[in-house]
Amino acid sequence: MAEVRIRKMLPEDVSRILEIDLRLVGKERSPSWPQRVTRYLEMYYPPLCHVAETNGRIVGFILGDIRGWEYALAPSGWIDIMGVAPDFQGSGIGKKLLKAFADECRERKMKTHIMVREADERLQRFLSEAGFNRGTLIEYEK
Repeated sequence: MAEVRIRKMLPEDVSRILEIDLRLVGKERSPSWPQRVTRYLEMYYPPLCHVAETNGRIVGFILGDIRGWEYALAPSGWIDIMGVAPDFQGSGIGKKLLKAFADECRERKMKTHIMVREADERLQRFLSEAGFNRGTLIEYEK
């Protein structure tokens, strides 16, 4: 595989991110999903969003922002969603995206957080292999 470059996300990357997400999910998430992706660059400051490129083509992404006060935590980098194009999965791109996100958080003296479904063992295993540990939050629902 060609060299993979991780860089900050730009507005012109949004359409490719939406294409990758559609391939992963198999359907559009919601009518507001494209606006939500764009909002990371327009609304959140600073946005913690990166893309993975190979041969000038975006093959993965990670979107997040800084928050935490709503959970009585210090401001931290929160990963909201990430994806790697199906033909590039298993090549280490996801771990490179996680590392870029976590490195940026560390530079800002912040922790990195991500919420996952309890039943998603594959994602939990992936995060553990990338050096993540289970956090202290517990979700409740009614």
